[in-house]
Amino acid sequence: MSEENFVIGVEGMVSSGKTSMCKELVKLISNTIYIDAGYIYRGIIYAIAKNKIDLSNCKMDPFELMKNLKVEFKIEDGITQIYIDNEKIDEEKIETMDNAIGVSQFASTNDNKQLFLFAKNIVEEYRKNFNLIVSGRNLPQIYPNMNIHLFITASLEARVQRRFNQYNGKYSLEEVKNIIKQRDDIHEKAGFNNITDITEKIDLTECKSANESAIKVLNILKEKNIV
Repeated sequence: MSEENFVIGVEGMVSSGKTSMCKELVKLISNTIYIDAGYIYRGIIYAIAKNKIDLSNCKMDPFELMKNLKVEFKIEDGITQIYIDNEKIDEEKIETMDNAIGVSQFASTNDNKQLFLFAKNIVEEYRKNFNLIVSGRNLPQIYPNMNIHLFITASLEARVQRRFNQYNGKYSLEEVKNIIKQRDDIHEKAGFNNITDITEKIDLTECKSANESAIKVLNILKEKNIV
């Protein structure tokens, strides 16, 4: 594994804009790819629902779970893409409230040892050839030798509006607010959102676009001599 390639871990509050920011940030740093653990989880949860499987019965090894459900992830143009049974799954297709809750429940109740090993192996394999931006949960426990751990925050009002816009009117503002608060509660009870010695908290409330958010983060990474 080349230690010259850096790993930037990104966690944050629900709907704080971290995924959109990461997709823009990867465009600004050469030889860098973005691994979106949340998107991988959403693909798994979507496949579980599609196959009408009880989520509580899916505590098996993640590799086996993905194999059985015919879920694959690939890196295309530097960004994570999900395939189910060889069909590329548009992210909007799996961006539903039920799926969002399923992701939080899956991440908070599944076998952490298996999930952590699954994620660590992915990071180490891709780090051989690329710089990595990795978003997910419990990243300091999964991969403690990352170069920096970013924790993205935003006000509740900003988070609700961003998710409402992302859902393209499928849900009301009140429905979106309730689901964000519900997921916040799940994450708090699961012990997510840990701050460590290498964590840098970044508030994106005032950023008007994902590109503006990415530039703000990039400037901080430059100040820290990460990039």
